[in-house]
Amino acid sequence: MTTHFADQLWHAGRDLAHACLTHPFVRGLADGSLPAWRYRDYVAQDAFFLAAFGDAYALAGRAAPDDAGRALYAELAEGITEELELHRGMAAKLGIDLENVEPSEATLAYTEFLIATAATRPEPCTAAAMLPCLRLYAWLGQELLPGLDADSPWADWVRTYADPGFDSLWRRLAPRLESPGVDRDELAQLHRRAMLLELRFFAAAWGGDAPRDLPLALTIAGSDPSGGAGIQADLKTFHRCGTYGQSVVTLLTAQNTRGVTRVHVEPTELIEAQLDSVLDDLGAAAAKTGALGSVPVVETVAAKLRERPISALVVDPVLVSKHGHDLAAPDVADAMIRELIPITTLVTPNRFEAERLTGVEVQDRSTAEQAAMALCEAGAGAVLVKDVPGVHGDVLVSAEETRAFPGPRIVTEHLHGSGCTFSAAITAHFARGAGLSEAITAARDFIVRAIASAPGLGQVGPVNHWA
Repeated sequence: MTTHFADQLWHAGRDLAHACLTHPFVRGLADGSLPAWRYRDYVAQDAFFLAAFGDAYALAGRAAPDDAGRALYAELAEGITEELELHRGMAAKLGIDLENVEPSEATLAYTEFLIATAATRPEPCTAAAMLPCLRLYAWLGQELLPGLDADSPWADWVRTYADPGFDSLWRRLAPRLESPGVDRDELAQLHRRAMLLELRFFAAAWGGDAPRDLPLALTIAGSDPSGGAGIQADLKTFHRCGTYGQSVVTLLTAQNTRGVTRVHVEPTELIEAQLDSVLDDLGAAAAKTGALGSVPVVETVAAKLRERPISALVVDPVLVSKHGHDLAAPDVADAMIRELIPITTLVTPNRFEAERLTGVEVQDRSTAEQAAMALCEAGAGAVLVKDVPGVHGDVLVSAEETRAFPGPRIVTEHLHGSGCTFSAAITAHFARGAGLSEAITAARDFIVRAIASAPGLGQVGPVNHWA
């Protein structure tokens, strides 16, 4: 027996099913090309996964409101026990110690998702989260069987899941999604999430865990060869925050954790060509600017972004260090006000940069708001003034709200690149679809952790981009 709704969910996820079918790990099972060590790792991870799957069945059974449901989950859990016995036999042949398996990130993501759903949501939600595993494996077995190489060392995997008895399991579970009073949108989200986690599981078994549909982010900034600031920090942060990072280099520096010894500003023709190469190809959902170095560069970048707007643009002015030291000539600030600020979604000056841009000396929350409002009047969509005295944090001013973001005071010398990292994290969350306050909150959480856990490299070292 199947259900119309379960079929709807399956067809909505056929892109992911096809991605699993064509993945080299899965193809290697059927044609025998899969290396033994990859299959050995997969068996170990799958045994860990199946134990959690059985626990989720038990939780669903306790949550089921009817005797038929409780009996079904008990029977399905028994089937997991039998499947684990097969894994133990295979593990013995492959030399795997199943008692000491260290789960991968992909495995933990899947098992924690299943257990959390089963423990906190109604029983049909658990069925929606578990159904893809059963139906996908049955479908993969059936699709692979006609072209199966009988000499493949892993042929039994294909035959096991192509068996009609296995196919019957998802057909028996599918009707549980039809329970009244359950939000179908939630069921669809859980089903889709499980399909994504299945693909991630195969990818991790193959040796690479590449996410799909990555948001695209762009940094337009200077290079720091020591890796703590500039485009290097931005790209690390983009990656850590789940986006694909691209970069346009505006200037080269010779610097390390002790200071900057030389700066070379790139020709505007090269900067424009870099921007065109990125925007002509992948584009970007959000972008940020960092050190721009000169008035011609500010004008070039602003003109290009007016010509080819990006949905969310974060401007980190990089004019004055957090200790008050000049990082750019005064005319660069004037060019930013004239050319760049009017097209920004968010400007993130520290208190000294806010003063340089507006003439308002930031001494407390009130003066921070005054400086921010002056930048909004110059055209900025929103302004976040950082390191405001008396706030122990940042002050946001936008058309919708004015608010403070206080945070813990962390006493450390290791703050190199913290401003770049913070603005990059905001940009990444914009690229992922977050709103203004949500993006700032998530980025502040990241930068606080990054500063608190800085690795302590060098004299004024970088923050922790793994935070």
